[in-house]
Amino acid sequence: MTSSAHQALSRALYKVLRPMVRLLMRHGMSYRAFSEVARNVFVDVAEKEFSLPGRKPSNSRTAVLTGINRKDIAKLKSRPHPLSEHSQDAPNPAARVITAWTNDPRFHDETGNPKPLLVEEQPTQSDSFTTLVKDYSSDVPVRALIDELLRIKAVARDGDHVQLLVSAYIPIEDMAENLRIFGTAAADLLKTMDHNIGREPPGPFLQRTVSYNISADDLETIRQRCREEGQALLLQINEWLSEFEREKSDAAGQQTFRVGVGVYYLEGPSPDEIGDKKI
Repeated sequence: MTSSAHQALSRALYKVLRPMVRLLMRHGMSYRAFSEVARNVFVDVAEKEFSLPGRKPSNSRTAVLTGINRKDIAKLKSRPHPLSEHSQDAPNPAARVITAWTNDPRFHDETGNPKPLLVEEQPTQSDSFTTLVKDYSSDVPVRALIDELLRIKAVARDGDHVQLLVSAYIPIEDMAENLRIFGTAAADLLKTMDHNIGREPPGPFLQRTVSYNISADDLETIRQRCREEGQALLLQINEWLSEFEREKSDAAGQQTFRVGVGVYYLEGPSPDEIGDKKI
């Protein structure tokens, strides 16, 4: 790597880590704990993505690639992996049910929108809320899931029926779920950018940002419009992507890929107003 490229990478790393460190400090994670996770990541990436074809990764080669001492690598492997204690990295039951209710035609009305569902399963019906839960979140009791969806105001109950009120699961108080979503979304964005910088096949992935210096008086208008139009775009993409997912059962034996589009809104003081370093 040239000196200019190394400097550019260092500047980029600083920018990436700054909001990350703010999040870590807000939740009481020390630098020592962060460095332990970082060492695990360096070792994992070296052994899984930079291994030599046909050869088992060795601690010596990993040490050369990462700059981590061989003894430290051995100690690291003898300890629990950061993902081992919480290996579950999938959406929680409420999120799975809301997504399925939005995507699965069995639970839609004639116009293609999520319909009110009868709570109890009936012998002549396959579109009850109980069926939805059994198919997409069987590890949670139906009553408990209804209580949670009512608590977060994702559904309304009218007698024996429940009606979906939202188009997506947005956790408010569930910090663990918020952090899970953060990890997934941030990793997705970084992987897309790494793909584009590396000029890997099949070519660049979509990754675009627009930003302007805006008067504070216009912020609320812009926030609202971005929220509404961003949500509309995602719902449109969700509709046609879900059709491809339903068709994958017809392609048994073929390799599958996780595909998606992310949208985010950014806002903060202009750099020249906060004296930010030019990094």
